[in-house]
Order: sequence, then structure tokens, then C-alpha cells
Amino acid sequence: MANTAPYTIIAGVAKVFIAPVGTDFPAIDDDESAFSTAWVYLGQTDGGIKAAHSQTVNALRTDQVTAPVKAVRSEEDLEISFSLAELTLENYAIALNQAIDGPETGSGYKAVRLYRGGFQVETVAMLARGDHLSPYGDYNLQYEVPSLYQSGTPEVEFTKENKALLATSWMAVAADPNAEDEDTVFGVLRAGTA
Repeated sequence: MANTAPYTIIAGVAKVFIAPVGTDFPAIDDDESAFSTAWVYLGQTDGGIKAAHSQTVNALRTDQVTAPVKAVRSEEDLEISFSLAELTLENYAIALNQAIDGPETGSGYKAVRLYRGGFQVETVAMLARGDHLSPYGDYNLQYEVPSLYQSGTPEVEFTKENKALLATSWMAVAADPNAEDEDTVFGVLRAGTA
């Protein structure tokens, strides 16, 4: 659906894709058919896709003044959260940090190991793309996060009056903490302009 003026009032949905860390992000104007095959679409969501930019800022004070004289940021996070409406075992495996292995396939079944075990968690790259959501015209808007992990408590509720959703929450990590290019730490939010 095309974006209409005023473009700065944005209403619409985004699609979420994951790929191995280090995969090149598609250009802002690429059609999905041009995406690298490494990018996997996670399916339909329900409740929107949320991006939270949290931080811890410490106010520094001196003996001579009661007000803060300086503030320093000691921590910051980028968290992307959404609920998947397509409850496949592949998505369930991704939510349990088993994207690499995926579900076990047997004769007439698929299975996901519910015990995660071990100390390490998988990291993936994420693209959250909203077609026609740019505040600068009828162009695309996309979050490009080079490295994150599923940090939440995946939760599914099976009820008779509504669909089952798989709630996920993803925390960005510095893909290269020593990188000079700050775009590689949490990634970028890119909006098309032409």
C-alpha cells in the first residue's frame, strides 16, 4: 500500500527477516526478490514491531553545586520485540536461540528441543523492513541490526478464543566492539528518499 501525505505521519507494518551475522543488508530500494537467500522471512506478526532505545545516564555532581554539572552515559541498549503469528517449529527454534540447528526432522514429524543448555546464545542479523513507510515520501524504511540475540522469555498461549502467538524480544550486541565505524555497533535506521 502506497504511503500518502503527510509522509511524516507513519502508519503501517514491517516485515522481519534474519540472516547469519555478517550478511550484507539489502539496499533500501531493493525488492524482496533481490534479497540474498540468507535472509529468512519470519512470517506475519501481531501487535506491531517495537524498537526500544534504553540507556543509563549518570548525573555527576560536585560539592559546590546541588544541581548536576555533567551527565555521562554508562550503558545503552537496542531492543526489538514482536510477536510472531506464524507459529512454525522453525520460528520456535529461532525464539529458543536454535536458529542454526532448527527443528529436528524425523519420519512424519518435526521437533524442537525445549532445553537450551550451554552458556552461549546464537546471534543473528535482523532486518525489519517497512515498505512505503519512509517519512520522506513513498519509499521504504528499514532497521538494519548486524548482531542480536533473542533475549526475552518466549511465551506461547494457546486459547480457544484467539490465535497462538510467539512473543520474542531481541537485544542488539556490538558486532565488533572495537570498530571505528559506529554504524556497525547497533546498526542503522535507514529511510528511503528517492
